[in-house]
Amino acid sequence: MPDPTPLILELSNQYRRQLLARERRAATAMVRYYGTAWQRLQGDIRTLQSEIDEQRAAGVELSAGRIFRLERTQTIQAQVEREMGAFAEFADSTISAGQREAIAAGQRNAHDLVQAAFPRDAEIAISFARMPREAVEQMVGFLQDGSPLRDLLIEAVKESADAFGETLATGLAAGWNPRKLAREIRAQFGMGLTRALRISRTEQLRAYREATRNTYKENSHVVKGWERHAAADDRTCMACVMLDGKRYGLDESMDDHVQGRCAMLPITASYRELGIDVDEPDFQREMASDWFQRQDEATQRQMMGKLYDPWKAGEFKLEDIPKQVRSDVWGNSWVPKSAKELVGNGKAQAAR
Repeated sequence: MPDPTPLILELSNQYRRQLLARERRAATAMVRYYGTAWQRLQGDIRTLQSEIDEQRAAGVELSAGRIFRLERTQTIQAQVEREMGAFAEFADSTISAGQREAIAAGQRNAHDLVQAAFPRDAEIAISFARMPREAVEQMVGFLQDGSPLRDLLIEAVKESADAFGETLATGLAAGWNPRKLAREIRAQFGMGLTRALRISRTEQLRAYREATRNTYKENSHVVKGWERHAAADDRTCMACVMLDGKRYGLDESMDDHVQGRCAMLPITASYRELGIDVDEPDFQREMASDWFQRQDEATQRQMMGKLYDPWKAGEFKLEDIPKQVRSDVWGNSWVPKSAKELVGNGKAQAAR
């Protein structure tokens, strides 16, 4: 009979699920807000399309530029820009609130994870220091004016509004049927939502992890460092699979990728260093890389994509997959290498 999962791993997986559930609630609110904005635009768009159809039936030649100059088109475009601006403000407050909630959870959960690293019946009282309030507010400061995140939100909604106007005018000039026009302009309008949702998840998870790390750091008499804990499932990227179990110092932030789900397990002082007169547990958790090796071919193919065949052919090793990349805005992150990087131009082409 296999050993039961240690409490620290049960808690880590539970807290990860809770964190993602909180993020989904924020995402749901943003989708609902966005959908309402879209509904407000549809009536005006249908009216404009009817007017264009009437002019075309009357023999009026309509170019995209001329359509864009029409008063109703310009009114719709201005409305789009207002809706997108309002959405940016809503996303700002929603993500900021989510960050604060994530930070508070990170502090609480860090305490629980450290406690779970010790025997349940050990008579030890850990005096856990809390992060200073200033540090919490500094983390939420990602969304202050001039910060990379705030600038990115504004850029996302502006690009969406601009693309909306171009697609609307082009589609009307080309005589697209209403279904095609609606599909195309909604896709452009949705650019802002897609990017905002990506930002929301990434920054809430980042805030949670930073709160966790800073709480560990405030308690360096107990916590020596932290260990990367990847989710062992078929949605985990191969870089995270292979980095699972990597250890870091307390001064090192987690360099996870966009929307990454990795957690931070505390590396604590030994029992005897803390005055607990019991032997250290001999349990070794299964690494995500070992979990991956146990999966069937279909799961491995799904996770590896084009890399599967050259890997099975022995052209590279799994540990070769992770690659660190850097963004001037967001810093370092780990991603899987491409087939070209792993097996070379010729072999990468053969793998496709």
